[in-house]
Amino acid sequence: MLIAEVAGMSGKPLILLAEDERAIRKVMEILLESEGHEVLAAKNGREALDLLEDVTPNVIITDYMMPEMDGAAFLRAVRGDARLRKLPVLLMSSAQPTELPDHHLADQVFLKGGELGSLLGIVASLIARGASSSAESS
Repeated sequence: MLIAEVAGMSGKPLILLAEDERAIRKVMEILLESEGHEVLAAKNGREALDLLEDVTPNVIITDYMMPEMDGAAFLRAVRGDARLRKLPVLLMSSAQPTELPDHHLADQVFLKGGELGSLLGIVASLIARGASSSAESS
């Protein structure tokens, strides 16, 4: 599927998911799509940044530990880009947030292995927050 097709002709919220573990990435895609979201998936932060050149998602979900560009470096790049810095970001990790340098750059942190209903609630909240902040800036 072309990025232009995913990026928004459906009117569904677009989520960029950066996760290096294939099984987790697939489960997350299925879960998010079952909730009515479009999902663009990347295997690491570098690939996610490349996707962000062409699309602006409603929410970014990123793993912390990834090859090539980890979640911390990815978060710093997103927050350092004027076009992207206000995008809501959910950081996922199996470590406690206090153990993660730059975790404060994310809007929310989700511990892997946590309740999936809680994850979906966080995503819905971030989408709503992003929609209200873009309405305020129009």
